[in-house]
Amino acid sequence: MESYKDLGRKISMNSIRLVDRISPIENLEDTFLAYLNKVASWMETLFSYLGEALSDDSHAVEGKIKRWADEFGQRSSDCEIPLDYALHFIFGSRMAICEFLEEELFHNPISAELIARGSNKINLLIDLAARSIVTHYTNSMNNTKRALQHSNRNLDISLAELNNIRTALYEATIFSITDKDNCIIQVNDQFCRLTKYDRNELIGQDHGKIFVSGVHSEEYLENIRQEIKAGRVWNGEICNRAKDGTLYWVDTTIIPFLDPEGVAYQHISIQYDVTEKKKTEEILLKSEKVSLIGDLAAGIAHEIRNPLTSIGGLVQLIDESEPEKNDFYKEIILTEINRINFIVSELMVLAKPHAVYFSWFNIEDSIQNVIDLMQPEANLRNVMFTFDNKENITKIYGEKNQLTQVIINMIKNAMEALPTGGTIQLSAVQNNGRIVLSIRDNGIGMSDEQKKRLGEPFYTTKFNGTGLGLMVCFKIIQNHKGTIEIDSELNAGTTIKITLPIHTANSTERVKVDKNLM
Repeated sequence: MESYKDLGRKISMNSIRLVDRISPIENLEDTFLAYLNKVASWMETLFSYLGEALSDDSHAVEGKIKRWADEFGQRSSDCEIPLDYALHFIFGSRMAICEFLEEELFHNPISAELIARGSNKINLLIDLAARSIVTHYTNSMNNTKRALQHSNRNLDISLAELNNIRTALYEATIFSITDKDNCIIQVNDQFCRLTKYDRNELIGQDHGKIFVSGVHSEEYLENIRQEIKAGRVWNGEICNRAKDGTLYWVDTTIIPFLDPEGVAYQHISIQYDVTEKKKTEEILLKSEKVSLIGDLAAGIAHEIRNPLTSIGGLVQLIDESEPEKNDFYKEIILTEINRINFIVSELMVLAKPHAVYFSWFNIEDSIQNVIDLMQPEANLRNVMFTFDNKENITKIYGEKNQLTQVIINMIKNAMEALPTGGTIQLSAVQNNGRIVLSIRDNGIGMSDEQKKRLGEPFYTTKFNGTGLGLMVCFKIIQNHKGTIEIDSELNAGTTIKITLPIHTANSTERVKVDKNLM
């Protein structure tokens, strides 16, 4: 007759077959097979332990089954197996062993008492495993609950922070939200005050059409649309038209919101009114022009007086009886008149109000014209110009009048740094898609402290200066996406390098600004 240990060894040896005996969950056959594949090896281990409990010391096996139950519970949880499914495997193992014992009782001489004792021990161990698994799932659910509560608290904090940010945006900025078709879906009160529209008049309107001012070209506006459509943040200054027809400038940042596929489904526009700032800049620009014209007046008056004296004398020498001499005199007179006309024309370009208009032009020609314009003052100051323009420079895209003013200002500063005369060297070179203008003098130079403060409003090293000239120059070059570098040493001269992109970020825009606004 088989012993208790023989029965245990048979259970361990048939662990794989016993796994196959576990009955499926009703109406979930396909799902059950998927779960069974994930835990089959674990169930084989359980059957081996149950067999070991009959053939060896059951107390030692209890510890193994407890550890197994903890790990099986973790495994089932990680595989997202519901608790009732996990318990089905445990209690299904009981049914599989009972069927196995019935077969053994039918085919082999085994006492009923032995079967009963074995079934009782196995039932106790299976119940132990079930309790351990339920405990694991309970702890896991409690941990999940605490994590959810913590997440909810964090979510409440995040919602509060978002609400504070929303409030700040509404109160401190000019704020609007548009959908993927550029239709306005939300605006704040400041947006309505600036545009002079009611909120009901704005909702549903095309943001890109209702405020069109005519200042910007269609290419410029299309470039903004393409940047947003591509999911990129756009920042820049835009001139818009309010409901009453007035123009206003806003420093604008447009941030697109993207869906999971990376497509912009709406975008937020955060704006700041810079109309007064624009007007102030234009006032400073005009005042600096007036200052420049005043400084140039003495030299220009001297330069005009000389040809006028020549013209007056030659007119008196004209004698109709000597046609050959008369032709010679007339040629000199026309030359002098053309010289006066050039000086006056250049002075008028600097003095008259003009629209800000970006265009392609030859920067070398502008530098040469400035040299010719300032030559009279240079002669008075005993200053000599040299201009290295051997390279064939590509035309640059920018505002010709503003850049001309920058060159005049820099040369004027260089001459004032030469109290007893000297040399000013100018050059223009092209390098990696950029133009580098260099203005070097051998004058008195500057200290490190003076260099640090260059460009500050009302800071000047001149006796009667305003400090606005360099500030205006820095602003003009900044608007052209360029840079100004100043290298100077006391009593060793100063070198100014102006770097400009040939094709600026604003090159898609032919801007003609209303000079009354500016």
